[in-house]
Amino acid sequence: MANDKKYISKIVKGQDTLWLKDAEARQSIEEIEGLIAGGMHYIGKSTTAIADGDATGPWTIDGVTYIASGTPAEGQKLLKAGDITIYGESEFIWSNKWQELGSTGSLGALAFKDSASATYTPAGTNQASAVTFTGQTTGNFVTGYNDDAVAPSLGAASTGSFVTGFDTAPVAPSFTEGAFTPAAFQTGFATAGSAASFTEGTFSAGSLPSFTEGAFSAGSLPSLGAATTGNFNTDAEKSTYDEANETLTLAAATTASAVTAQGTFDAGSLPSKAADTWDAGSLPSKAADTFVANVPTAIDVTKFDGGSKANDTFSAGTVPTLATDTAVTAQGTFSAGSAATLAVSSAVTAVGTGEAAAQTFSGTEATITVS
Repeated sequence: MANDKKYISKIVKGQDTLWLKDAEARQSIEEIEGLIAGGMHYIGKSTTAIADGDATGPWTIDGVTYIASGTPAEGQKLLKAGDITIYGESEFIWSNKWQELGSTGSLGALAFKDSASATYTPAGTNQASAVTFTGQTTGNFVTGYNDDAVAPSLGAASTGSFVTGFDTAPVAPSFTEGAFTPAAFQTGFATAGSAASFTEGTFSAGSLPSFTEGAFSAGSLPSLGAATTGNFNTDAEKSTYDEANETLTLAAATTASAVTAQGTFDAGSLPSKAADTWDAGSLPSKAADTFVANVPTAIDVTKFDGGSKANDTFSAGTVPTLATDTAVTAQGTFSAGSAATLAVSSAVTAVGTGEAAAQTFSGTEATITVS
């Protein structure tokens, strides 16, 4: 039976495209149905994070790098439609992008295997009672020395001091006369004065009166500004349907412009004349004369140095000091020392009879990992 249904996946209006949600869901279902019909195959667990709709790789799956498109480099593989992987507890299938199929739960990769194997090492504690012996005998033997032997020694000798000569030579008395500084005139002792001066004041001839006529303005004529216009539809929008692409296209309506508001009116301005200006001028004048009196020469008595003489110095000299040394006055005390003592310990000389230990094992619960 022929399919006479018509679907709309998108609507195009000018530069905008509107997609319908049910069309996108229908496309995803059709892609999954096509993958199931073409065959699916499990390629391993992914260590790279995957979410529903991811399309940009690369992804590491079972130690192999997979890419979404292009030519794989050495060691890489290209994903094919129907490839299935697991990330976490979620299953994903590849169809130009990853699409989540569902959850594997606690089975993980075992959900895609026909057989599995596991190894288990028991865990727990092993307890045993102590082994006991009866009838043992012990004896003593030498293990070393309790302390070291002390060698004979001679104590420190007594010493005394005696004179061997002089440490320093005697110094004779000395006399040094203080330096003499003669009297002198310092810089700034005398400051030269100045003679009196006279300066005649400057003469000004003044200025003549003047007249300036104000400027004339002719004004402006009335005027009307540009009008405001707007666009209006002259017919309705038109639509066309593309069945192959399930697309409804809306064509824009034809428009024309018309005046919506008149321009602004300007009433213009009347002619005008600026005010005239009059300058009465100024009278002749003469500046005041100036007279500067003479300044006499100044003497600064603090700039005269009367000279000086430093104090004389006298040194009384020094007497020589004696040099001394030491010598033995009595021998030290003699010590004869002591011998070392032996260290003694005991050990088993005969082994008695023993009783074997009893052993018990307590196991603990463990989780077996199957691969």
